[in-house]
Amino acid sequence: MKAVELSSDPASGFSSRLTQIRTRVAGRLKLGLHSSLTRYGLCRDLTEPLQTPKAKIAITVRRLKERDLAALFTLGDGQPLDERLEVAWRRAFIAKGARRGYVAVDTRTDTPCYVQWLFGADDNDFIAHVGGFPLLASHQALLENAYTPPAYRGLGIMSEAMALIAEHATWIGARDVLTFVDQYNVASLKGCRRAGFYPRLLHHRTRFGFGLITRDSFEVLPEGDPWRTARL
Repeated sequence: MKAVELSSDPASGFSSRLTQIRTRVAGRLKLGLHSSLTRYGLCRDLTEPLQTPKAKIAITVRRLKERDLAALFTLGDGQPLDERLEVAWRRAFIAKGARRGYVAVDTRTDTPCYVQWLFGADDNDFIAHVGGFPLLASHQALLENAYTPPAYRGLGIMSEAMALIAEHATWIGARDVLTFVDQYNVASLKGCRRAGFYPRLLHHRTRFGFGLITRDSFEVLPEGDPWRTARL
């Protein structure tokens, strides 16, 4: 399926692109000459039963549409840098051709309140191009780039939305769904746990020269590792 594209009128499009460029430069500078991170690779086995967690508002899940982008990814110079980086990264992700995006929608207002992309083994070329994720086997899917607009945070949307979106992986022949979360992002780790995801991998990333050179390695957690069954 064709990827959703960012579009706007010429004037606002130029302003948005300028803000995007400034944000990406600021993000590069923030990385410095050397930086490293560790992420947990979490897995949900779709053959295992799960009681779907519920958000504090009623939501439904559907495919991402172009008309959703304005509500999800507003980018402005007045936003804090970390928030601008979050938005800029997702906009760049879309521009690179990310497909099979899903949104959770606030049923009260029909407003998109969460977004995430689901990839299968047929997306391995794109995954390799983006970097930072392992290539997928035929039975695996990858659920990535979750984003909740500021107005909808703190409502437990992530857990319910992730649980529901992950189930769509069966449509592409997957039974295991992976996702990756920074080791220090406790709130997201707990949200993933409620959505049925347990740690299975460690991803180590090292960047050099303001992120221009990147090295990734993936480590499978051994069966006896307490993190594999930890209640995050």
